[in-house]
Amino acid sequence: NPPRKEHTMAKVTLQQGLYKVVFTEYDRFSGQKHWDTEYYDNEDEARQRAISYNKEHNNLDYVPEWYVRADYEGRV
Repeated sequence: NPPRKEHTMAKVTLQQGLYKVVFTEYDRFSGQKHWDTEYYDNEDEARQRAISYNKEHNNLDYVPEWYVRADYEGRV
């Protein structure tokens, strides 16, 4: 299981949009809950982050009892 990282973020004041990747924890016994959120100033980087995270961590041929999934959620 990947370790959970604590993040402290500074206030972002960009003129262009930000792109959001949301991480959700799934547990067979307790259901699902928010795990983390990351923001990118580049859409391609945000999409690639979700894809690469899932390829690295969610590559089994079955659904494990516990896992975290990354989802690209678009511009915010």
